[in-house]
Amino acid sequence: MPSPPWITARNALFLVPIILGGLISPLCAQEGDQPPPPEQPQDQPAEQDPPAPDEPDEAPAQAPTTPAQLGAIVEDAEADAQARLDAAHALIRRGALRESLVIVNAILGRTTGQSSGARVILEAMGDEPVVPGELWAPVALLPVADDASLRVLVATAAGSFRTRDAAALLVEWGERDPDPKVQRAARAALTRLSGRDLPPEPGVWDDWLAAQGTVDGLAWLRGLIQGLASRTDALSARLSAAERQLVETNRRLHLALPAEERSALLASLLVDPIPRLRTLGFDLVDRELASSVQLDESVGLAGIELLDNDDPGVRQRAALLVVRLAPERGAQAIIERLRRETDAGVAEALLRGVARWPGENCDSEVLRWALTNGPTSDAALDAAWSLQRSGMLTDEQARSALLDELRKRETGEMNASPLRLLSALGAQSDRARISALLDSGDAGVRRRAAEAIIADPESLDAIITAAQRDAGLYDLASRALGMHRRSAQGLAQLIALTPPTPEAGASAIDAMGALLSPSELLEATSRLDDPALRERLLARLLTEPKDPGLSEALIALAQARLDLGRAGDALAALDHIANTETPPPPPTQPLLDAKTTALLALGRVDEASELGGSPDAWLRGLELSIGAPHAPRVHEELTTRFAGALSDAQAARLSALRQLLTPAEPKPDPKPEPEPDPSDTGP
Repeated sequence: MPSPPWITARNALFLVPIILGGLISPLCAQEGDQPPPPEQPQDQPAEQDPPAPDEPDEAPAQAPTTPAQLGAIVEDAEADAQARLDAAHALIRRGALRESLVIVNAILGRTTGQSSGARVILEAMGDEPVVPGELWAPVALLPVADDASLRVLVATAAGSFRTRDAAALLVEWGERDPDPKVQRAARAALTRLSGRDLPPEPGVWDDWLAAQGTVDGLAWLRGLIQGLASRTDALSARLSAAERQLVETNRRLHLALPAEERSALLASLLVDPIPRLRTLGFDLVDRELASSVQLDESVGLAGIELLDNDDPGVRQRAALLVVRLAPERGAQAIIERLRRETDAGVAEALLRGVARWPGENCDSEVLRWALTNGPTSDAALDAAWSLQRSGMLTDEQARSALLDELRKRETGEMNASPLRLLSALGAQSDRARISALLDSGDAGVRRRAAEAIIADPESLDAIITAAQRDAGLYDLASRALGMHRRSAQGLAQLIALTPPTPEAGASAIDAMGALLSPSELLEATSRLDDPALRERLLARLLTEPKDPGLSEALIALAQARLDLGRAGDALAALDHIANTETPPPPPTQPLLDAKTTALLALGRVDEASELGGSPDAWLRGLELSIGAPHAPRVHEELTTRFAGALSDAQAARLSALRQLLTPAEPKPDPKPEPEPDPSDTGP
């Protein structure tokens, strides 16, 4: 199978410096500069101690390393074909060494049959980017005249020598060899040697060779470099076009797949060695996540694999992807990579993962990046706050160093996490610095400051004062009151604040009321003028178990419902008092009065008469009955029951209510005028 075009382009790029080195050496030699003597082989196996006499020698055989060992494998027709080829490659790469040169010459000088070592050597030469020039002589002397298959191997090998002699042989065979296979092999080798892709026309390669000069001099060197550079540019253009087409094909394939089948494709794109396809994978994953598509575990695992990529940009995107997808082992992988990461951008992304998954023994790594400048420091402080909040910032040295670093910074320039960390690690003086930000003209700064000190009881009043000026801090003030002042005073302070919306205020007040005992709730609601708010706060007590102060609070609930004209609901609240204990407690006068009023408002006068309610309870019942059919009877029963027993104030109140009971004199209907008589035509 032919190599992909990008592999060829890459090899062509690597060949330029190799060719330069291979061609300059003989040029220097021609000018009188002798090349350095060949290095002595350094790969002789070290002498080893013989095994003990009483122990069997079970040590595995060492891999062949000496030229003699490699040559023996190459010539062993019974050996594995790949092993023979690997040994041939090793020999060729040492071809400039005398011992290797002698062995290669010997192998090429023996038989050239189908299983011969010579053919293995030639095949390996054809695979090498550059073959040492010292090996050309034995190749050129091979008896190939009557063996076209051997000439094909020699032609392919000649393409790796990059010398004028090799090119001359290839031009001769490519133009004039009688066998078409040899011609094709020679022309392919010429293209590889020269970098030129000439048309298959007679004489074109002869003309090219004539134009390159007659020796392996500078003209030959320039010609090779120009050809290889041109071919590299052409291959690069082909590679770019192929990659663009491949990207577009995969993009269309992604759109054609059902959503549930896309994860496998995305995972394969992410780990693809072609950068453009990998970038496409990242972009498509971002698009899927933006569309709330669920991706399976394979995509997250691909992201973990890319955390070890050599490219910092790839590692950074991979870290962000792992943090978003949260695959299994994601937290562990993030922390492990952070310990050895040196790139600031990648570390910032990894620190986001630590902020999401705080883990143990991260203190030193977080501290290392917190002491730097820029976004990485901010990400490290976010992670440090996450560790502190989770109880995992345990290293006292790290805590002290972080506090020192935070104290050096301007509090007004900190974001939320550093401010919270300073408040948590610091002293009251540090929290006072943060509290001063509540007077800032920047609403965002004020909010960050309140969030940072919300857990500090001594900062509560400062937060409440700030919330009186800024409704945007209402939710934080309500949270702070619920944390530090669960009392009638705290509820009163919350009610006094202006919420950003009525709904937000009602929700916060209800939440605060749920934190208070019945006695505290009764105290707090007794100061409210709004019966609807009183009723809402007290109504939750209907689901509470028996508690000190519950009866009084339920009577207050009944009174609030009476104020709202809901006598039936008031009576239900009063009945709840008796239902919370067995046997029911003896009724108190406030309970009797509230029940009397509710019964009178409902027109159940006989039941009210049996309770013994006070005159005020009856007057309140009459007031609530005004306009109802039973109001006259309530009035009659009241005046009869309490004749001569009312105080002056009560008598005055009864007189005023009696005025409301007196019906107005009905006006007579106007007398209708007689209809005119149609027959009456007048005088």
